[in-house]
Amino acid sequence: MANEVRIKLTDTQKARIKEATGKDVPEVGFTSMGNNPAPSASTQPSAAVKNTAKTAAKFSAKTSAKTAAKTAAKTAAKTAAKSSAKTAAKSSAKTAAKSSAKTAAKSSAKTAAKSSY
Repeated sequence: MANEVRIKLTDTQKARIKEATGKDVPEVGFTSMGNNPAPSASTQPSAAVKNTAKTAAKFSAKTSAKTAAKTAAKTAAKTAAKSSAKTAAKSSAKTAAKSSAKTAAKSSAKTAAKSSY
C-alpha cells in the first residue's frame, strides 16, 4: 500500500529549485512503496501561476491589439488628411491660375482694342 506526503515549498525554496533545474516546482511529494520512500516533484503549475500567466497573456494581447488599431487609425487619418490637403491645394492653384489667366487675357484684349482705334 502506498502512502503519499506533499510539502508546499516556500518562495525561497522554489527560487533555489528553479535556479538549479530551470523548472517551477510548487511542491515536493514523497510516496512510500514498501520500505523505500520515492521522492517526486510536482511540476504542474499552481492556480496562482496559471492565473498570472493568463492575465499576462490577456494584457499582452490587449496591448498588441490596441497598438495595431492605433497605428492603423493613425495611418488612415494621415492618408486622408494628405489626400484632402493635396486636393484643396490643387483646386486652389487651379482657381488662382484661371483667375490670373482670365485677368491677363482681359487686359491684353483691352490693350489690343485700344491700340486698334
